[in-house]
Amino acid sequence: MTAGFGLEKLGLISLRHPWICLLLVALITPIMAYGASQLRYSSDVREIFRSDDPAFQQLDLLDERFPYSQPDLQIIVDSDTPFDLDDLTALRTLVEKVEKTNGVTGVLSFFSAVRAPEGDEEPTPIIPEDLSQFADSQALRDEVMHHPIVEEKFLSKDWRFALLGVSLHSEGQEAERQLVDTIRTTVNSTLADTGLTGRLTGVAVIRDRIVSALARDQRTFGLVALVVGLGLCWLFLRRVSFMIVAAIPAAIAITWLRGGMWLFGQDINLLTGIAPTIILVIVLSDCLHLLFAIRRAVIEGETLEAAIERAVNRVGPACVLTSLTTALAMASLIWMPHSFIAHFGITTAAATALALVVTLMLVPALSAILLRGFAKEQHEKQETDPVRKGINSLCSVAASAVAAAPRAIALIGLVLVAAGFWVHTRNEPQYSYMSNLPPDSEALAAIQRVHDKLAGANILEVLLNWPPKHALNSFRTLEVIREVHDILESEPEFGAITSPHTVEEWLGGGDEGEDRLAAILDSETGNSFASSFVAIDEKSIRISARFQDLKSAELEPILDRLKNRFADIERANPGLEIAVTGIVPVSSRASHTMIKQLNRSLIIAIGTILILIGIGMRSVRAGLASVLPNLFPIAMGGAYLYFVEGGLEFTSLVAFSVGFGIAVDSTIHFLNRYRLERSDGRPVNDALQRSIMMVGPVVIMSTVLIASGIGTTLLSSLPMVQLYGTIVVIVLLSAIIGTLLFLPAVMSTMERYWPARWKQKSETQSA
Repeated sequence: MTAGFGLEKLGLISLRHPWICLLLVALITPIMAYGASQLRYSSDVREIFRSDDPAFQQLDLLDERFPYSQPDLQIIVDSDTPFDLDDLTALRTLVEKVEKTNGVTGVLSFFSAVRAPEGDEEPTPIIPEDLSQFADSQALRDEVMHHPIVEEKFLSKDWRFALLGVSLHSEGQEAERQLVDTIRTTVNSTLADTGLTGRLTGVAVIRDRIVSALARDQRTFGLVALVVGLGLCWLFLRRVSFMIVAAIPAAIAITWLRGGMWLFGQDINLLTGIAPTIILVIVLSDCLHLLFAIRRAVIEGETLEAAIERAVNRVGPACVLTSLTTALAMASLIWMPHSFIAHFGITTAAATALALVVTLMLVPALSAILLRGFAKEQHEKQETDPVRKGINSLCSVAASAVAAAPRAIALIGLVLVAAGFWVHTRNEPQYSYMSNLPPDSEALAAIQRVHDKLAGANILEVLLNWPPKHALNSFRTLEVIREVHDILESEPEFGAITSPHTVEEWLGGGDEGEDRLAAILDSETGNSFASSFVAIDEKSIRISARFQDLKSAELEPILDRLKNRFADIERANPGLEIAVTGIVPVSSRASHTMIKQLNRSLIIAIGTILILIGIGMRSVRAGLASVLPNLFPIAMGGAYLYFVEGGLEFTSLVAFSVGFGIAVDSTIHFLNRYRLERSDGRPVNDALQRSIMMVGPVVIMSTVLIASGIGTTLLSSLPMVQLYGTIVVIVLLSAIIGTLLFLPAVMSTMERYWPARWKQKSETQSA
């Protein structure tokens, strides 16, 4: 049994029946191409962390019971001077126009401020129809400014900044995008020549920005990665025929991947949008290894068919094993409880297996047809190409260093890995909701402006869910509301606490405020004013707090304190459930959990892959020797996160899984070559030297190719995608050092102190 468990034999079938394989591919590809054209984009940021966690269920309940609590769109209006009569007129006109827009279900602003209702009466607006009366009345301005719905939420204290919360109803992403564009046009036209500046933010704008960025990324990544990949293939192989043999499997694999995503109902999101680039470079890398082997065999005098068969038999097993380890690294994400990550794991693991099948089906068949002209030419065995000569020189330096001081190099590698992992353990989760947006986006600028002028753009929601028979207008309800309000108010990071207690104080406070609030909470006398903070039929009360941008590591201890203090209230009130929710708090807490789970998943994947290497190579020694060189890239990536990025995000850990799964391929190709050299009876030092010189150039070329392809993600405007690309590139480039320096140094050291019996016998025979 080979290191590829015999699966590489598919390449021999392709060699012997090329036209049948090509016909089969030609029949499948149009179907997949159609499916690829039907793919949709998913942009709901909440779906990143969605799981079966009760916090997400409470978030859905919040949207259901209090649909206007989280506006889909926010319009930010700025002025250099306090709003005067003309500004107020323009603002009211804007509110009225937006309200009349088809698809808008409601607009909240400081114009929504109303006076406390009397009895069963509906509340009346504070701001009169004649805005001149309001503009000249300091008393009315103060009444609006200190209104519990407005203060620090919709209007700044200096009257130079206003926020409009807009609720939308649209069918599908395209309809929502058109609605956002319509509102943006309305804002720009209404505020033109007024001295007011309007900007849009909110979930709808974020979704629109992410969809646009994903669509751009899909166009950019695939095209740039393919151009870069083929350019490097040309640089390394200098033959159009070789480029075609490499390009066709890569294009087919991407088409099949995208078509398969459509068949199984998988949309393109922040992670799955990266999958085609991953598969593109994996296929090009495998093609490079196979084509170099074919080229080398032809130059050595073998016929084309014999060269292809030799490449399949000698390099094919390593390609299979590298695909298995890469797929295993991706599959480690499948068991994540978050569907966003799990679907990415399924997509990339299946795509890696699919890429292997496409490579083995097409490379031998295409080579047999397209490389005949190359096979008929006369070739010099001496390498004259300056690029390959330069790469060979680097490999020669590495081989000489390993031969001269293997134990010193191994020790340096051990120290670097230990130091890198020590630094990596100091990384703390640092997810921020704002990290979903490009630094130059209108939405991010608007959010930062809200942080500057109001209590904050982020909202923490607390739901008090009472049992069905509970009387909401009871004294006990009011006491619990006050307790929860006071707890939130005691946290310095929170501001603009809005609760029925706020309304109670606004209604006059004391016994009068208590009686009037109890009347509002009464199921018989409740009116529309109560709908923003009480769901009478569901026995649910909403309390909210605003806060500035906080990293997950800063927000997590606050959420823990709230959980513990609310638990005390629950114990004192049997049947009461207090839920802390809101998009940002839930995402922050879920990111912490996700990062811990991804860390465990990565550790398990690393251990399993190293064991699989030992099994594939039929050698415990090979598995142990691969530990240091494969941990080195992870250590370097962790050190980068600590010193440059300042902590962990879930994207970086996904990048570790992807990068490790690809980087380990170089180790496998080296070990496979070393095993072949030792099987030919060469001594340890000679086998190591030849392995470095034979595999090293291809390792360098394929790694540069993969890093360049995945490096196209650095062109994305989305910070999470950029971070992913940065980490993967660091891991891949570090893997070159691990494979060409630390791995042979460790192998040499192990052979010195723990020699294999059969290898000693081979050395005696060769001597």
